[in-house]
Amino acid sequence: MKTIQLFILALVLMAGDLFAQGFISDQITKNKDGIALEDSTFIGSWPMFGKGNVRMKIGGYMKNDFVYDVNGTRDKTQFLMSTIPVQGEADYGSTGYVSFFSKETRINLDVRSKVNNTPVQMFFEGDFFSSVGNQFRIRHAYIKVGGFTFGQTWTNLTFLETLPFIIDFAAGDALFGGRSNQIRYETNINKNWLFGASIEYLENMGIENPNTLNGVAQAQLPLVSMKFIYSKNNTKLFFGASAAQLHWTGGPEGKNASTPQLDVIFGGRRQIDKKNSVSFNVNYGVGSGENILAFIGSNANAVLTQEGELVAMKSFSALVGYTHHWNEKWSSNFSYAYGWLMDIPDSRDPFALKAGGISHVNLVWQPLKYFSTGIEYMRGAQRTANSSFGVANRVQFMTKFDF
Repeated sequence: MKTIQLFILALVLMAGDLFAQGFISDQITKNKDGIALEDSTFIGSWPMFGKGNVRMKIGGYMKNDFVYDVNGTRDKTQFLMSTIPVQGEADYGSTGYVSFFSKETRINLDVRSKVNNTPVQMFFEGDFFSSVGNQFRIRHAYIKVGGFTFGQTWTNLTFLETLPFIIDFAAGDALFGGRSNQIRYETNINKNWLFGASIEYLENMGIENPNTLNGVAQAQLPLVSMKFIYSKNNTKLFFGASAAQLHWTGGPEGKNASTPQLDVIFGGRRQIDKKNSVSFNVNYGVGSGENILAFIGSNANAVLTQEGELVAMKSFSALVGYTHHWNEKWSSNFSYAYGWLMDIPDSRDPFALKAGGISHVNLVWQPLKYFSTGIEYMRGAQRTANSSFGVANRVQFMTKFDF
């Protein structure tokens, strides 16, 4: 018995010595062909055996939301300015309701390689936040080759860094941008400056046709944009502009009409210290209200007049955010977003969104590495084209598992 114990002790000491020399650790981190199973530059990935130098990773999160809406806003899954009932509408003064859902849950696949020192990436992500039920929808589907990006992802002028963490899915009400199919190029000018340019598909013309004239809104030209990003120490600043064309095709019995769409945007983020950070985002545009997330789907770009002319509306949006970490596990976020349209034609739908603001404040607890939970209070207001006004309040609780 004593001999067996001594033998086991000798094996343990030998294994420790092998680990110290790196022999066994090499076997754990590499396969028989010497391919590394772990990569510190692509954490969580693994090699696609038989595919050469190709690695992949699965990521995403499971999120469960529990909502109590005080004033009966029309969307039970996200708090949007345009869904707040205003005076004069049938649902103004509605009672509150509860809503439980897991639609924001998402999953992604990230595949990367390097060919002749050129990085190559394929990224796909989807969630269940479709307009119909819990159907799966594509969020991102793009390929990156060096500095080029091809496919659907955030637009060139979507600066997500200006957003604090908000529990509500409509976190970026006054954020300019969204997702589009595009061809984009980005390059570092120097250690502080990055330049990006894109050609993007303008899917939503955002043209209101109050007189039901013949024809359809249709893209004839792509949107083009440029941006500059300045990064130094704990500060990041964004500058960008875009130009596009809004077009109405009248068909054989109608009249064709076009008008320019122009945008300028400025934003930034500052990490004050380890516990505090602030951010902001400001946009001004002509014929581009639909590029502001709060106005998506409200035909906020232009109005087609009785004479068949397109009248572009001016738009402005502003967003401020603040994040505070109470300690390693507790944090709070605050944001306020405001946007409005100007030069609105009299023929526009009287109950169409004209201006609105939404504020969010939350408390988030992360007791475990991959699990977090939190609660958020939000308050919003909407003013429509006929100056009707409405206010709404909502509380949202969530649980989230990131992987």
